[in-house]
Amino acid sequence: MCKLPIDKTWLPSLVAVSLAVAGNSFLPLTHGASFADEISQTNEPEKVPDGKIVPVNGKVNVRLMNKTNDRLFFYVVGQTNRQSLAENSTVALPALTLPASIVFRRLDGALLKPSLKPGGEGALEVRLDETNDLGLDKTSLRIRNDGALFLR
Repeated sequence: MCKLPIDKTWLPSLVAVSLAVAGNSFLPLTHGASFADEISQTNEPEKVPDGKIVPVNGKVNVRLMNKTNDRLFFYVVGQTNRQSLAENSTVALPALTLPASIVFRRLDGALLKPSLKPGGEGALEVRLDETNDLGLDKTSLRIRNDGALFLR
């Protein structure tokens, strides 16, 4: 058994070095963005956006249009409560803070086909139509800080 002399300063030095190394590994995340914002930006790895809009002061205005013959439920994660949208009606979602995720579902659980139409700087129109094609069914829209739009 090997016995090495232990200096009383080794533990604080080890902790300081460990924290410095760990801190440096996260250094790019601390420049101009919060940790949560940086992670949310990286959740969309190399996927091509479904659209793009130009945010105004980190915010966008969204018009959600229900073009189905059924009531929809929707909410903006962390920004609104669950709300309903009657068949063939429209709702305005003003000044959503980015990044934002809008989740939408039909009451009967049937498939939805969203289509995106940028409406000028800081504005987006989301049209929700019925579909029978499982490949076209999407139930959420993610808007990144840079205005990139992703349907899921």
